[in-house]
Parts: sequence; C-alpha cells; structure tokens
Amino acid sequence: MAYGDQKSAPDAEVVFRAWALNRTPISNICSTRVATRLPRNAELPFLTYYRAGGLPVDQFSEVLIEEAVIPINCYAGRWGGSGTDPQPDYAQAYSLAAGVQQAAFNEGNALITLSGSANAFIYGMEIIEGISRIEETETGLGLYTITITMTYRIEE
Repeated sequence: MAYGDQKSAPDAEVVFRAWALNRTPISNICSTRVATRLPRNAELPFLTYYRAGGLPVDQFSEVLIEEAVIPINCYAGRWGGSGTDPQPDYAQAYSLAAGVQQAAFNEGNALITLSGSANAFIYGMEIIEGISRIEETETGLGLYTITITMTYRIEE
C-alpha cells in the first residue's frame, strides 16, 4: 500500500558527513577531514566512513524512515616518507573514535542542513559495535573503528 508521493531519504553518507562536521567532539580533533576514503598522505587525524547497508524502518509508515549501518575508521599518526617508517598515534586515533562515540550516543532529534533543497532529520544513532583497535599494516597509522546505525529521514 502506497501513501502518496513519499520521497526517499537523502544519501546516508552525505547526511553522516554533514552531521560529523557539526559535532564538536569530532571536529575539534579532525576539523573537516571526514570522507568516505582515506587519501594517501592526507593530513591526520582523519575519519573515514561508508554506508554498509540498512533498511527502511517501517515499510507501511506514512514517512520513509531509514536506518543506515555506518562503519567508521579513525586514523592518526604520521605517514612514512623518503624511506622513513610511518608512526601510528593510537592515543589520537582513540580520542577521535571516542569523540564519535560521544556524539552518536548523545544524538537525538537533529535537523541536518544539506546542500540543495532537501535536509535530513536524524532521530538518533545507536552504537552497534564499540571502539576497537585495528593493526593497520597497509598504512602503518593508528586506527580505531566503531560502527553505528543512523535512523533518519528527509526533511523538506
């Protein structure tokens, strides 16, 4: 059963980035260095994320509410270069992951401004996988991960 002209929620990756850039526990550590991929030799610390799945909360609701699963990687340290080894900074990588955890845990009922005509409304976030240290052999950087779900919808 359809309920009129219900629009899909905006791209979860766009909504998450706009949210993260406007949360002090995150932006105080990594500023605007938040993206879906870690650029080689990027200034650190850096937060990466992607949408790993999700689903509509209620197929028969009058509003299309989505729940997106978002794994997050928090990198810190110094890249190797000119024959030097990279130097991980686990303390700063952990601080960034803890900032994400704090901001996600405290989130609820937030209007997120996006570029273009539509905005998003975040009902809340749930931490579904806590902070974990990963031995990052490819980059040699400090890396902690955390996974959240974000429940949100379009806000016109």
